[in-house]
Amino acid sequence: MIYNFLRQIIKISLFIFFKKIVVTGKENIPVKGPLLIVANHPNTLMDPLIIGSITKQKIGFIANAGLFKNKILSKIFRYFHVIPIYRKKDMLPGVKPDNKNTFVKCHEYLGKGKTLLTFPEGSSLYELKLREIKTGTARIALSFEDLTNFEGNLKILPIALDYSDSIQFRSMISVTVNRPIIVKKYKQAYLNNEVEAILELTEDITKELAKNIPNTSGKDQEDFLIKVHKFYSTYHDPKANLYLDPKRSLVLRKQISKALRYMIKHNPGLYKELQIKLVSFFNMLKSEGLTPGFFTDKFLQKNKSLVFLGYFSKFILLLPIYVFGLLINYLPYILPSKIFQALKIDIEYKTSVEMITGIITFPFFYCLEIWLFRRYISTEFLHSLLLFLTFLISGYVAMYYWTEIKRFSRVLHFYFFMNQGRKLKLMELRNEILKLIDEARRGLNY
Repeated sequence: MIYNFLRQIIKISLFIFFKKIVVTGKENIPVKGPLLIVANHPNTLMDPLIIGSITKQKIGFIANAGLFKNKILSKIFRYFHVIPIYRKKDMLPGVKPDNKNTFVKCHEYLGKGKTLLTFPEGSSLYELKLREIKTGTARIALSFEDLTNFEGNLKILPIALDYSDSIQFRSMISVTVNRPIIVKKYKQAYLNNEVEAILELTEDITKELAKNIPNTSGKDQEDFLIKVHKFYSTYHDPKANLYLDPKRSLVLRKQISKALRYMIKHNPGLYKELQIKLVSFFNMLKSEGLTPGFFTDKFLQKNKSLVFLGYFSKFILLLPIYVFGLLINYLPYILPSKIFQALKIDIEYKTSVEMITGIITFPFFYCLEIWLFRRYISTEFLHSLLLFLTFLISGYVAMYYWTEIKRFSRVLHFYFFMNQGRKLKLMELRNEILKLIDEARRGLNY
């Protein structure tokens, strides 16, 4: 009961926190277990919440044993069927991790026809690549089937998570659910050679996850991929804009990462030239506080007067709602980010901490404000309900209004304060990069 209640709260919170969550292949999720869900792990606490929100069955979790050091947290985790696993990096020097008890608990849980979620990368880092998949998942799966003489009907469900930005509020996520891997088909391989069967299953898990995740080889290449993706979706494929079609856009990013790896291998000179010019282009944009959209033909051809008229009309009409929304929502909105900063923990926890904190701050402030309203203004239930709805609507309007103010400030800078020579230089760079991308596409036969 508590699990289902919290699951609904989390689903609502995810809907508010993220601009869009695109789920592909949801029909591949089995109705019941035994099931092992495997996923990549770019966002420490958010990943299990997202996966838990799209599955109907109750999920148990395999998690880092270090989380169980706190007695209170340990009790909470055990209530929600979180099974601790010990990693080498968590042990003292010279001490080997012993996970025999972990395997026994996993077998017992799966033996009841239930579902376990594990992150076989073994740690959480926001990187645009799939890190090495550890063999633990394959060992749990095959040893479970071995105990049942390979009649346990265990499936492994690979789920790939791809965030547009895993630490940013109102970012987007692509969740791709692949077809389940039937563990029974590895029976003969396991009977012939246990170690080779484990490696074979691990390799198959890796391939399934890697299908839908970009692949980079370091922060420089990752940053370059983000820039190429932004440039390409702005000038070559505007419909693949993250805000218009996040699924299409994130698929495009995966394709671009593949193309860049091909270029590095077959045309490193073109790759380097493209990298230098693209980095220079984005650095110039950053110094001006602009985005690539200012140098699209569509924006450059716009009537300046109509642009300003549109913004002014919008600002005047929405100003009262913005002010109300700001007064009502500012404190519960800003507190989660302040709490995260005060905790001084890894950036991978940012979205998780802010969302979980927001689950507390927004209801608390809304209840307080409604209580004050009922105490001093009206006790009518309908009035309180309408007030609550205005809180939500005005909150969204306030976010939109503030975003538009920031956009308008960039428009003002572009039209009135930016040096004309800088504009021409950026246009020149844009055209040179477009030619290089066309050359790269011809070489890739895309």
